[in-house]
Amino acid sequence: MTVYKGGYKEHACRLLFAYEDHFGDKEPDLVTILPSGVIETTKKLTPEKERGLIAYAFNQQIDEKVLEGKVIDKEESSWNGKKYTETPFVKDVKVGSKYTLIQTWPTRINEKFKDAFEMSDVNPNTKKFEAAAVNDYKAAIQALFGEDAMTRVPFKYCYKVTENDKHPCYAGVTEHLLMYFQENEEAMKDVGIKEITKNGFVATGEDLKGNKVEKTFEMHPKTEYVIYKKVGWETMGCCKIKEQFDKECDFLGDGE
Repeated sequence: MTVYKGGYKEHACRLLFAYEDHFGDKEPDLVTILPSGVIETTKKLTPEKERGLIAYAFNQQIDEKVLEGKVIDKEESSWNGKKYTETPFVKDVKVGSKYTLIQTWPTRINEKFKDAFEMSDVNPNTKKFEAAAVNDYKAAIQALFGEDAMTRVPFKYCYKVTENDKHPCYAGVTEHLLMYFQENEEAMKDVGIKEITKNGFVATGEDLKGNKVEKTFEMHPKTEYVIYKKVGWETMGCCKIKEQFDKECDFLGDGE
């Protein structure tokens, strides 16, 4: 395990679909699937002002071994009982041993969001906003909101830089990280972890309005992760698979 006491700098490129109240006749179900196969979020997308979906601007993949025998197990979702590849969030086309993953999650397009991100109606950088990722996301959005969705509400291309140098980052394999935090209570508090669970941890923190927030993160076994404290609308503990973290973030300072 490596500790980066200097924190990290993030160059965040995001694709935003601001569905807001433009689709009053639709209320599709979202399933946010992580590359580890863990379902992070299920949500009914109610048409309301400031509501949107956001996604990474780079292509992601999920291994066929991760998907073996998996179905959506969320009774509240219309995707319940479906294989992951039967949803818009995993393309049912395999390249080698990998499927394409479209990981998207809800966001609120409030003034804080607008102040944080530079937003463009056209792709400002085709190297950062990958064409394959853009096209795959369009297909997922059309499956949720209809074939004319992109005509009615075009994507926004969003970019921001965040420097988080007040909290350390911890990089390592799942089991080593969880064991370390289990044995180091002060490190847990510093990075925003309330408790360690069997397969991950419960993060704690608060939003900009001072409301307390908690979120459970599940981690895939024997996988390299980075655990850190995210700072933004919500400040709390967080984790990402290291490969995903490396696409947008640079550690500040040397690791120990």
